[in-house]
Amino acid sequence: MNIPLLRQFFVVSSALLAAISTGGMMGLSSILVQQLKRNNSDIKVDLDTESWIASVHGFAGIPSIFIPYLMQCWGRRFGFRCSCLSVLIGWIILCFANSSLTIIMAEIFQGAGIKSLLVVCMVTISEMVEPKIRNQSIVSYGIIQTFIVLFVPTAGNFLHWKTISLILCFPLALAIIFSFIWPESPAWLAYKGRFEESKKSFIWLRGKNKESLAEMNALFIAQREFLNSEMTKESPKRSRLLLRAAWQKISRRDFYLPIFHMFVLLSCYYWSGNLLIVVYHPLLERVIENSESAFIAMISIVVAFIIGNVSCPILLKYFGNKTILLTGGVFSTVFLLCSSSIFYLQVVGIVAIDSSLCLYPLLGFTVCSSTAFYMVPFGVSTEIIPLRHRGVAGSVYIILMSISYTISLKIAPYLIDHLGTYGIFLLYAFILSLCLTWIWKYVPETKNKTLQTIEETFVGSYKDPSVVIDEGMNESYYLNDKE
Repeated sequence: MNIPLLRQFFVVSSALLAAISTGGMMGLSSILVQQLKRNNSDIKVDLDTESWIASVHGFAGIPSIFIPYLMQCWGRRFGFRCSCLSVLIGWIILCFANSSLTIIMAEIFQGAGIKSLLVVCMVTISEMVEPKIRNQSIVSYGIIQTFIVLFVPTAGNFLHWKTISLILCFPLALAIIFSFIWPESPAWLAYKGRFEESKKSFIWLRGKNKESLAEMNALFIAQREFLNSEMTKESPKRSRLLLRAAWQKISRRDFYLPIFHMFVLLSCYYWSGNLLIVVYHPLLERVIENSESAFIAMISIVVAFIIGNVSCPILLKYFGNKTILLTGGVFSTVFLLCSSSIFYLQVVGIVAIDSSLCLYPLLGFTVCSSTAFYMVPFGVSTEIIPLRHRGVAGSVYIILMSISYTISLKIAPYLIDHLGTYGIFLLYAFILSLCLTWIWKYVPETKNKTLQTIEETFVGSYKDPSVVIDEGMNESYYLNDKE
């Protein structure tokens, strides 16, 4: 029995439990307003309150930009517990809510937690799970979340929203309890110079096989060199102005380049039209005027979305991240262009306005984009950030997600009004083509690579850690903490 592998799955299970609860929060929004508008509801809402209940959790994610900084200062487990606790407090408040103001307050706590949980879970999994199963573990977070998002609205037909809120408290409570059992991230401990603790954590998680010892040796060499360089710069830094020190950080190649890669990767999801099709259901009613066909289209889109999400971890077993991103992206671009062409033909009268022909490229696009963009860009964005920058980069990560999510959905109706449905799909195809070109030329492949190897793509190799490891050797040769 592979005990280290089971321990890694145990760590991943904490993130998946959190994904259940966060997915539930996203799914609950669709039934919460619906149940509150019933005549027998004790809480009455007007149109303004209804819009706040539906959207406040997105804006509430802004305060969570501090969580990655806390995670960088006090550890991954601390950041994970803070994020889980924020969402858990939101669920508890919802259980006892007796007014619309209380509901909005609960969603503020949940919104602050859900954005930071994604970053914290991606970082934790990437640092504590071996490269061979890292991609599948990261993608599983999104798959669990997707199924819960789709399941909760169905459960809302039979259960009161307070009952659902109570049920969704338990996965988070378990996740917090589990976090007291698994150790701190060995990468973070090494970053803090606590090499002996890092050694124990690494062995607990990964065992003592040759690959693990070589990876740990590379991590220690890199972090010792980084800490030594920081010590030599410590005195002059104290006398520098804050703005000068900040400029020196953001002007480093190993900071701005991964950040720009992150922006491009996230843009593949937020600015490709995937989010618009999944969230903005009135779009289908607008382009398919037959109401029965529009309903069938919405069900088909959901099924295609599930197929894409389930296909992703299967494909990751055989192909690299870039291969899936580029292949799925190219097919997505083709389907976007096909959709745009059909919508244009409907406008000029060549294709009937109530035709369902546009549904077929939309389904193809949903499958391909969900496979390529739903979780892979988020995982790769986490993997390419050097360990030393994960605090600030994590905050940038959250800011990019919050702004992209809000703006892309907020301006979509206006873009449709001014450009037409065919115009916005053509715009998405153009943006996606630019992003894919950048990924093809500049973003490194991360599958089956250690985080240290990926980091050296941006900061350069420190030393060659490849040593012939003999199982009979004393392991202290690889683990000793030489100054």
